[in-house]
Amino acid sequence: MVVREAGLIFRGFNLVKRSYHKSTKGKIDADLRSGLLTAIKSFAESAFTKGSVEYFEGKKFLIAFTDSEIKSEDGIELETLISYVILDKEKKMEKYMQKIILPLLKKVISEFMRFHKGKNLSEVTQFRGFKDTLDEIFGTDTQTVDQKLKGIFTEEKKETTKKKKSMKKKKES
Repeated sequence: MVVREAGLIFRGFNLVKRSYHKSTKGKIDADLRSGLLTAIKSFAESAFTKGSVEYFEGKKFLIAFTDSEIKSEDGIELETLISYVILDKEKKMEKYMQKIILPLLKKVISEFMRFHKGKNLSEVTQFRGFKDTLDEIFGTDTQTVDQKLKGIFTEEKKETTKKKKSMKKKKES
């Protein structure tokens, strides 16, 4: 499972978005895409049951959602805050969805609300630092298999070098 992109959408606009790998060939406006994702999710929930749409599956990618209610300083009522992730499609996604992806998306929302509940959510520049939180939450799931292997071998090489230096120091003593 590789996370390509993760973020939060409010009022059809990205509050924060972190791209890890490209999922499109061309450049697509982030706000245009988040507006479309919001509209598709809203349509699906009005056609079926609210809260019943957890993800959309395509040929190569899967887009998973979870949402919560949040009140912005500039609003009167609670409004929908959507946490989303774009993933590579794999076999047995339903299992990953329930055990890994949806809990991570819920964690994104709870962490965001912990720091930003009650603020003016239309000032998106204040959320730039939340990208680091997305990195922490999704961790190595944002890496491809090649990147994970490279990281493992790099760490092993560092450990081997440390051991050799330590042994050399002992011999010199």
